[in-house]
Amino acid sequence: MQVFRPYMDWWMSARVLDDRRLGKQRVEVKQVMMAILRRMSLIRNGRRGWLNHPIVLMYYNDGRPYLRDLIGYFNACVEEWRRRGMRSSISLSDIEHLILGVVSAEGHPLTHVHEVEYRRVLILKDPGHYLRAFRKEEVLEVFETEPVLISGVNSWIFRNRRLYESVLRRAVKVAERLGII
Repeated sequence: MQVFRPYMDWWMSARVLDDRRLGKQRVEVKQVMMAILRRMSLIRNGRRGWLNHPIVLMYYNDGRPYLRDLIGYFNACVEEWRRRGMRSSISLSDIEHLILGVVSAEGHPLTHVHEVEYRRVLILKDPGHYLRAFRKEEVLEVFETEPVLISGVNSWIFRNRRLYESVLRRAVKVAERLGII
């Protein structure tokens, strides 16, 4: 489960994502909301998956979830998906009545460090796309800083440092070929 937010701004995040990840975001953001509603016992369907996933816990916010933020990001992803000419049948209509009864925390759980780490992960996943999508200074910030552990976002980097360094070298080579660095 992953919610990719390389920017705090919903629309900027949705616009920058490649088609594969954008398509998945629509589903995964709804899954996070469903898990939050299960944690709050508003959905009682016996499913227990994802309740303690770090991303769910981050947005759950000790019972004052950032649902408005998730809804805004979900809607931005769906709208961007359609703008790219794709069809989308996913909606929040089946859980809207539950969401309306929840007091949502204002704002979002993200910091600038989250933005940088999401950019880092995206650049490593698809350097050909994301090195072109992010501004040069954003790419340089990723390359010039050490990763900061954010559970559920970039944990794999810290579990397998050798893999991280290998993928990072590959991304740097792509950046050099593109004239970014």
